[in-house]
Amino acid sequence: MTDMLRYAKLDTLCLVRSAYFLTFSVLFSAGFYVMFTMVAQDTLSESPLFARDYMLSMSVSGAFFGALNGAGIRLGTERGEGWARQVLLTPLSGAAYLGAKALTAWLATLPAAVVVFALGAFANDVSMPAADWLAALGVIWGASLVFVLAGLAVGLVAVGESAQYISLGVFFPLAMLGGLWFPLDDFPAGLRHAADFLPTRSLDQLATLVTPGGGDAPVLRPVLVLVCWGLALAGVVLSRSRAVVLARV
Repeated sequence: MTDMLRYAKLDTLCLVRSAYFLTFSVLFSAGFYVMFTMVAQDTLSESPLFARDYMLSMSVSGAFFGALNGAGIRLGTERGEGWARQVLLTPLSGAAYLGAKALTAWLATLPAAVVVFALGAFANDVSMPAADWLAALGVIWGASLVFVLAGLAVGLVAVGESAQYISLGVFFPLAMLGGLWFPLDDFPAGLRHAADFLPTRSLDQLATLVTPGGGDAPVLRPVLVLVCWGLALAGVVLSRSRAVVLARV
């Protein structure tokens, strides 16, 4: 456990210093939030709660890419470069190595959410009781474990640069069809219905439900969707978490 935590600490420090992570997870989410709530709000929604709702959506979007980057892209790259094979020659076990990657990816979901929350509070005057701020952030961070599992699954399936392409191929459709970037109201009915079964849409709905005026939609459906995605992705991760897979270049 100590070795895993020590490796996770080093891995996290390397990740947060990465320009790629800061650009696509934090700055991308913050930029989208500023652009569509302060510059071009009328193009998306006239709802008085739009600044708060979009804050939650972009926080989920940033957390999603942070997890894919922290687990999927970096794990696939390290496997491709032979770094994972070298790690397995040390006292750190394969399970501990994957545990450290998962912890790093989970921590990587926080910076974008915190920055976008700060923009909502200080730039758009989003106001909620302190308990609701903490509840929304806690829901996003806690349920982002599903995104961490998605990242690990990508990193254990793809090797080298292909992990980046697959991560982007997962991120863009799920974020867009999940309604994180643009409201689903203008989407065709079929896509709106399909969005209800996506983890991105479900996590966004859960975060909205814990805020004031978040609606009275049932909580059970998005929870079940996240649980199902989590179980399916955990199955992929467990089936690919063998040492021979980690050492494969």
